[in-house]
Amino acid sequence: MWLVFALLAAFFFAVVHVLDSYCVGEIFEKPWMGVITSSIASLVVFQLIPFVGPFVDWTFPPIQIVILAFLAGVLIQISQALYFQALEYSEAGIVAAYWNLIPVLLPLLTFAIYGRFFSLYEYAGIAILTLASIAMCLVDGETKTRWRSFLLMICACIMQVGVYLLEEIVFAETPFFLGFLIITCGLIFAGLVPLLFKNIRIVMVRNIKTIITMLRFFIIIEIANLAALFFAQRGIATGKPSLVAAAETTMSAYAFLLSLLFLFFFPKLGDKQVWHKLHYKIMLVLVMCFGVWMVS
Repeated sequence: MWLVFALLAAFFFAVVHVLDSYCVGEIFEKPWMGVITSSIASLVVFQLIPFVGPFVDWTFPPIQIVILAFLAGVLIQISQALYFQALEYSEAGIVAAYWNLIPVLLPLLTFAIYGRFFSLYEYAGIAILTLASIAMCLVDGETKTRWRSFLLMICACIMQVGVYLLEEIVFAETPFFLGFLIITCGLIFAGLVPLLFKNIRIVMVRNIKTIITMLRFFIIIEIANLAALFFAQRGIATGKPSLVAAAETTMSAYAFLLSLLFLFFFPKLGDKQVWHKLHYKIMLVLVMCFGVWMVS
């Protein structure tokens, strides 16, 4: 069942990537604005409590587990901030492909923490994923911007690896929906902290009219994002983080397909960069899928 959750998470993450790319290119004055609008829109999750509350186990976990869950939400938001900045330099499909570094970094960090060794077959898969991700970077646009995007996404992937490891601990000790809410609280908190800085508030106020006008669109994106986080966390709660991370790398293929569909049916939301060396990108996605199969 974890595989279904992981694939659903990958699909919704791809939807978010494509729509976020449009926001960064056409709506946001600054890429980091997406972090703040995302946090505000995430408040919709609390509207679910009256409906699902009676069916939820509200057994509160130990305080250290609450802290770890909150920290996981903070790390998710930091990784999203890095991801929004990367979208300024590269198209959604490219950025989505860089998330494929997670199943590479996760077993390496697991080895560093637990001393767990892997088979030569798994190490070969790690090498394939690494080389394919670097090749995807080389297919990208102008040299300076593509390496900026690549480095930003490496940092974002490291943050997400931390999230996977923390969530594995949290969901072993916490009822799922309660854990999901605490993680979301951390996500919202981290996204609103930038508003403490005057220069950021000035930019937000300057764009408030546009933000209000597009509020429904932002809420739709955040619902998709929360669905992706929900399914990803559900996958971790029922499976293994390394396997969930491996399955979620299919989001790059979803992102390319969605970008193509949007170009045909919703041209304003599509990214014309998707046509650039498209056959190479598709080939590299297939190579990545093979690498993921080897790692998993």
